[in-house]
Amino acid sequence: MIQMYLARHGQTEENVNRIFQGQLPGRLTEEGKRQAVAMGEELAGVSLDAVVSSDLQRVVDTVQLAVGNRNLPWEKNSLLREIDWGSWTGRPLDSVDRKHLPPDAETKEMLYERAGRFVEYLRKNYEGKKVLVVAHGLVNRSIQAQILGVPADQLHTLPHMKNAEVRYFEIN
Repeated sequence: MIQMYLARHGQTEENVNRIFQGQLPGRLTEEGKRQAVAMGEELAGVSLDAVVSSDLQRVVDTVQLAVGNRNLPWEKNSLLREIDWGSWTGRPLDSVDRKHLPPDAETKEMLYERAGRFVEYLRKNYEGKKVLVVAHGLVNRSIQAQILGVPADQLHTLPHMKNAEVRYFEIN
């Protein structure tokens, strides 16, 4: 069994400005930095064995602030990157027709499949461990769906994660 603490990065300037971040690095706001520190305080009593995170800068910054001086093995894994919005990346959320993804964007089904590969990766490499996994809103939703057996077409039924929110899961 794996004990997973799944977290989302702190608030970014792109979140505030309602921009499709996708796989942009992202810049934490001062509030996002405070959220990351608070996440670390929330997890202070948890004896973690490792951290696995997205390699995008907004997550790296969040982990550095949350984990602080704890000497933990830390793996940055590209499977945990946020959905790739393709040509929508960097554009305002209200500037596009969300019912018609651009052809160069990753679909929710593709993201769901990638999340499944990440869950399998955890099973192979972190059995018996307590792991902090820090990533992004949509990929985290897909990871949760994979763990809970929720199909890709029902992703919308899972509650959205707030910035720096932590949820606990046991993975068998």
